[in-house]
Amino acid sequence: MSSYYTTNSTYGEFYKKNEKNQPRPEDIIRNQQRNLREHEKVVNNYNNYDIRGTPIENEITSHLKETREHEETLRKHGEIKRLYEEKVNQNNEFEINNKVKPLNNVMSSYYDRIRTNEKITDKNNYNNNSNRNSIPLEDTILNSLTGFQNLGNTCYINTCLQNLIHNKKFINKFLSVFKEQSNSTPISNSFYYLLTQISENNTYDKNDSINPLIFVDTFKKLHKNFEGFQEHDTQEFCRYLLQDLNNELNQVQYPSSYKKEMAKNKTKKESFDLYVKDCLSKENSIITDLFIGYFSFEYKCECGFREYSFSQFLDLPIQMDANVQGFDLYQMLRNNFYKTSYVDMGETCSFCRRTSKKNEIMKIAKLPNILIISLQRINPKTGMKNNASVKFYEGLDLKEIIDPETQRADYTKYDLFAISNHIGSINTGHYYSNIKIGQNWYCFEDSKVYKIGPQIEMNTQEVYTLFYKMKGF
Repeated sequence: MSSYYTTNSTYGEFYKKNEKNQPRPEDIIRNQQRNLREHEKVVNNYNNYDIRGTPIENEITSHLKETREHEETLRKHGEIKRLYEEKVNQNNEFEINNKVKPLNNVMSSYYDRIRTNEKITDKNNYNNNSNRNSIPLEDTILNSLTGFQNLGNTCYINTCLQNLIHNKKFINKFLSVFKEQSNSTPISNSFYYLLTQISENNTYDKNDSINPLIFVDTFKKLHKNFEGFQEHDTQEFCRYLLQDLNNELNQVQYPSSYKKEMAKNKTKKESFDLYVKDCLSKENSIITDLFIGYFSFEYKCECGFREYSFSQFLDLPIQMDANVQGFDLYQMLRNNFYKTSYVDMGETCSFCRRTSKKNEIMKIAKLPNILIISLQRINPKTGMKNNASVKFYEGLDLKEIIDPETQRADYTKYDLFAISNHIGSINTGHYYSNIKIGQNWYCFEDSKVYKIGPQIEMNTQEVYTLFYKMKGF
C-alpha cells in the first residue's frame, strides 16, 4: 500500500504467513511469567528502603497492582491451556508435547463457546448443544463499554483498538471477511480473539475490563520495534495495525502485471481512474475499501500544459506550526491539503519540451469512507510536543479542499465518532479515547470506562487523532 507519508520500515516484510508466527499457549504463559518477574524485580529493589511519602511509593503501588493482574492472567491462560489439552486428548488428534496448533485452532474450543453464548467456566455444559442462543459478535461489540487492561505502557494500543472496534462498518466487514479466510493470519486471528473476549464480556453483563494479552503479544512478536514496555505513538501503531490487516485480508491473490496506460492526452479523471485501477489490482481489502484516500498533484508548465500524479493515504497527517498558539481544524486542512507551490521537476515538459519550474497544485482526489486525521504534535527534529489547543468539529464538510474533477461533491460530509487524546510529554504521556455510542460520548481510559454525556469539549490541548465516518455510510 503506497502512502503520502514515510515510515521507518516496510510493513509487509515483518512476518511470513506460516504457523511459526502463531503464539502457542506455552509462549503466552512464558511471556506472562516474564512480565510478572519484571514487576516483582522492581518491587524487590525497593524492599530495603523506606519509600513512604515519596514518588516511588506510587510507582511501587502501581507495580504491585500490575503484578496481581499478571498473576490473574497467568491463572486464566493456564485454564485455557488446560481446556485445550483436554479437548486434544479427548479427540486424540495429536500429542500436545509434540505439536501445537496455530492460534485459531488453539482457541477453537474457546471461540465455539463464545459464538454459542456459553460461559467458559460452565464446564459441565461443554458438550451440551441444547438451549444455545447464538448471538452475532457485532451485536455485542459495537455498543461495548468494555475496558482494556494496561499491560505496561500499552495505552497507545488500547486507545487505537477501542476507536476502531466502535465502527460498525469496519467490524461487520472484518467479521464477514475473516470467516472466509483460510490462510494463516496472526494479526487477524488475534484481533478476532479480542472481539470474542469483548463479546463474552458483554453477553453476560460482566462490565469487566478484559486482558488483551494475546493480541498485544502477537503484535509485538511480529514487530520487534514495539517489544518491551516502552511508550509508543498511537498513530504509528494504528498505521502498522491497518497495514497488517490489509496484507492479511488482501483479496488479490495474483497481482496484475499489466502496465499502467500512459496518462498523456487523457483527462485528469481518466488518469485518476487508471491509477486507482492499478492500485486495486495489487491490493484490495476491507482496509483499502474503508480507510484509503487519494491525493492528486497537478503540475502546470509555463506553457499551460498540465500533467498529473496521484498517491494514496491511510490517514491525513497535519503539521502543527510551533509558533501558533491555537488552531482551527478547517484551516489546518486547507493549509496542508489544498495548496500551490513551485517545484523544479528536473524534467522537460511533455508538450513544449522545455525544462522549467512548474506550478504544483495539491488536492484531495478522493476521500475515504473512514477518515483518520492525525495531528502531528511531536516535532520529529526536536522531539518536543506542541500543546497548543485545536478546535475541531463533530460535523465536517471537506468540499472546499477536494478536487472537483475526481471527487463527487455530495460525498464530502463526515461525522466524528472517536477521538484519541494524549496528555503529558512524549516520554511520560498517556493516551485515552472519547467515543460516541448512540447519542452519548464515553471515555475509555484503559480499564476505566465512564459516560461523558451528549456533548464533549471541541477545543482542547489533548486531542491527538480524530476518527470520522462519511455521513450516511
